[in-house]
Amino acid sequence: MEAKASNRETLRFCVDVSRPYARMLIGGAVCVVIGVLVESVATPLVFADALERIVTLRPHARLWPTFGTLVIVYAGLLVAGTACWRLAGWLEWEGCTKAFSNSVRVAFDRLLELSYRWHVDHPSGEVSSTLSAFSWALMQSIDELTWGMLRIVVGVLAGIIVLLIVAWPVGVTVALFTALFVWLVVIRSKPVTEASARFSAAHTEAEGVAFDVIRNISTVKAQSGEGLERATLAAKLGRSVAADLSARRVFTVTRTWMSSVINTMSWGALFIGVVLALHHDVSAAIVYLILFYTSQIADAVIQSFQTVRSLSRALGRGAKLVALVNAPPEVVDAPGAGALAVSRGEVTFRAVDFSYTPQQPLIENLNLVIAPGERVGVVGPSGGGKSTLTRLVLRFMDVTGGEILIDGQAIGAVTQRSLRNQVSYVPQDPQMLHRTIAENIWLGQEGPPDMERIAEVSRAAHVEEFVAELPDGYETIVGERGLKLSGGQRQRVAIAQAMLKHAPILILDEATSALDSASEQLVQEALWRLMTDCTSLVVAHRLSTIARLDRIVVVENGAITDSGTHRELLAHGGTYARLWQHQSGGFLEAE
Repeated sequence: MEAKASNRETLRFCVDVSRPYARMLIGGAVCVVIGVLVESVATPLVFADALERIVTLRPHARLWPTFGTLVIVYAGLLVAGTACWRLAGWLEWEGCTKAFSNSVRVAFDRLLELSYRWHVDHPSGEVSSTLSAFSWALMQSIDELTWGMLRIVVGVLAGIIVLLIVAWPVGVTVALFTALFVWLVVIRSKPVTEASARFSAAHTEAEGVAFDVIRNISTVKAQSGEGLERATLAAKLGRSVAADLSARRVFTVTRTWMSSVINTMSWGALFIGVVLALHHDVSAAIVYLILFYTSQIADAVIQSFQTVRSLSRALGRGAKLVALVNAPPEVVDAPGAGALAVSRGEVTFRAVDFSYTPQQPLIENLNLVIAPGERVGVVGPSGGGKSTLTRLVLRFMDVTGGEILIDGQAIGAVTQRSLRNQVSYVPQDPQMLHRTIAENIWLGQEGPPDMERIAEVSRAAHVEEFVAELPDGYETIVGERGLKLSGGQRQRVAIAQAMLKHAPILILDEATSALDSASEQLVQEALWRLMTDCTSLVVAHRLSTIARLDRIVVVENGAITDSGTHRELLAHGGTYARLWQHQSGGFLEAE
């Protein structure tokens, strides 16, 4: 996942997912502005007025006539300020939480739209880590913009305006140094952002490696790979730490320059204020305002760089996901695509070409017609394009030449959803969702699981036999990718799922590859039931799976080299006959 979006693209996406909740977010921002004005303008002016009255206090002055108004005003400001901050916090959090949820939904929708090949090329661990990182980065970005930048900008501008009114030389000085500080922020933002992005990328990559290893822990343990994986993760974490230290160096240099500017501003404001006081041009109350606002502005502008840095890091974390969301899907519905209507179930491959890269064509000028209700097997050497044919029918990828038709309708001209609704698919390695057996069998069906229908197909697919031995029966959680079930059990669940769908077209891609000999007979029986009244395309290395089919085609190097029944192909003496002779117990032997 090397592609990354720019800060502008990332901000635009953040705005888009937050737009439905703009009223809450803007309302929170308005409350923040009012709170800042109460806290940073009105309250200091009340204090300055009180100080001025104390300095000019006459003997035997009475409390209420002298300070009564200020006490009431100050109490009102406290109540107003507290109300504004609490309301701002509530509105901003509600809008932020809903925007967070919306960002996950939008990203999830796009992940579902991306092609099979995209998901094969991108590790799921890194994708998951990127999605998680962005979601929290969005909340951090909104928080930094509202409670960080907005609060700082309003406070600084209000302070400068007050200083320009009460002591304009100090106001001009503070304004000039603040402008210089902003200029430094602008010129230093790029290196800080780039350094933060490098750290974010390295950190996400390390997280992705850890997730991937944990997700495939059985493979790692079987290969005694724990030590190597520890070393790999240590190297990734080392690069993450180095990137973070590099970012820290950039930050430290920038912070040193900025501190120098702010220290000079504070010294200059104090010096000018003292000179004005010596010449009796300002009162004690004005000197207090000079000291207060200069200190407040100095703290705010220093804090602004940290806010910009945090915002940059958040955008850096989100940039990879935004690039994902903005990536054009490889397989899309044609404009105005309609629904596929299947009345007979004829499948036609017409001069089909396919290649992953132009330099390496996999399928060239393949022609095949599968008649309605016909059961056709596909065999051939590994890497010849057999499984690719099944994925092309499902439009996991698009053909690079020619077309595939179902009942005369080009599958590229209909919606993907309607196409896949008409196809039942049992892959070589069925992957289950981390849900119950019943929920996995019911996957794709509307409404809550119907246990009567589930039990019916489970009996036909011989799922019921092993489910009866489980303590929780159909409510057994199958684990991530179904790993709590054996390969044969997953195959039977997938067959039951296909039976429940009962689509007019059936694709079996090595559907018996994970079965032992004892299970094979049971599943073969289930498969024959599944193929009843279906147009079936069956890919298999285990030739006993397809020997009884209506027709068998041999695919070698992306082309059909032979076709016929089992007996006809044996009589031809070609590749099929050779593969059949090399089998032992239904398996292909290594050559």
